[in-house]
Amino acid sequence: MDTCPHCNSAKLRKHGLARNDKQRYFCPDCRRTSRPAPGTNAYDEARKAEILRAYQERTSLRGLTRIFGVSRQTVTAWLKKSPAVAPAQPDAGPAATG
Repeated sequence: MDTCPHCNSAKLRKHGLARNDKQRYFCPDCRRTSRPAPGTNAYDEARKAEILRAYQERTSLRGLTRIFGVSRQTVTAWLKKSPAVAPAQPDAGPAATG
């Protein structure tokens, strides 16, 4: 990393390590820290599909938390965004004719 990604200054200094043991840098010009090529905290699509498949097979949200270590709120948000995976609505029965 040779320039600051925020202000393009070349005065970067090493500033310790992040929790995942990647080097952190400090820019004295804009007083911000940064890392080269920061990763993402998002679940990859394969893992997400695996968790949603388990939910479709009637695994409870609490069970998903225990098995996969994913938050119930995260799975609920995925279900709201993907109506094809949401559980089917109960049938209203035969339509009433009047």
